Amino acid sequence: MNKKLAMIGAGAVAGSVLLMSSVYAGIGGTPGYDTYKSAIKNTAVTVQNSTNKMNLTVEDNGKVLLQVNTTIKTGKDDKTGSADATLQSGETKQSIQYFNQGGKQIIKSGNSDVYKVLENDAGEEMRHESGHPDELQDPAFAREAENVIDALVGNLKNYVTLDEEGSAKEISLHLEGSQIPAVVNAVGSLIIREGGRDHGDKAQGKAADIFGLNLQTVHDSLPKLTDEIKIDAVNLGADVNADNLITSHAAEIRISGKDNQGTPHSVVVKLGMESSDFNSTTPDTVDLTGKQVENVKLSDEKTFQRWHRS
Repeated sequence: MNKKLAMIGAGAVAGSVLLMSSVYAGIGGTPGYDTYKSAIKNTAVTVQNSTNKMNLTVEDNGKVLLQVNTTIKTGKDDKTGSADATLQSGETKQSIQYFNQGGKQIIKSGNSDVYKVLENDAGEEMRHESGHPDELQDPAFAREAENVIDALVGNLKNYVTLDEEGSAKEISLHLEGSQIPAVVNAVGSLIIREGGRDHGDKAQGKAADIFGLNLQTVHDSLPKLTDEIKIDAVNLGADVNADNLITSHAAEIRISGKDNQGTPHSVVVKLGMESSDFNSTTPDTVDLTGKQVENVKLSDEKTFQRWHRS
């Protein structure tokens, strides 16, 4: 569920992936690569919990179509966490709260007084099957993953820059036009085209049932690009503080294309995240005493996996 909300606040995760992969490709390369790699590793190892504020906006021809604001508080050691998210698409505003406490996952939407408690059997089994914690901590697996990323990124490492001001550091990546690799443009265009299609996915109905969110409204508000889709520019950045911790990320992706009526669109996706209160964050909790509670049984494990991973 933390992953679900993070992606709601992201989606534009593509930008972060590009930045992370670019940095990891910079072994022995530029100072920007080495600095960011060091900060990533140090943050992952030393930060046990933090407060992360994320914001996402999607603009089309100068008009804001979607705004998402999320605050996620993590409690790494005891697997606790909380999140508070708002989504604004057109005139429709939705919100959701999430709590992971005492072995329970609790969800409350802004348009309801009911707290839904998810039964964890399916979720625990899915997480055990994924095996990701052990794999990510395995040095051999990490080295192989890094080698794969190195091969995929190629010359993108040459565009990462480092700007130092005292003990603070700023890392940037700016790509536009022909600087953007053809494979990135091709994959990005395919994702944008397919994302705009209405697949009649039952997962949206499931999300409405569980989270109280009308994702169809969000989907309908976004531009549906079908032709001449192109990523025009990618701007990414990260700030590193004096303790060698990453305190912020920012991404901006500019996309152009036409819809099936031939109308041109200029789309700008912006994603930002500010991290603070390292190792001093306590996730929010909720006292269910006296509140309306509904226990939700996720009996269909495949359905659970779809909305948990999406």
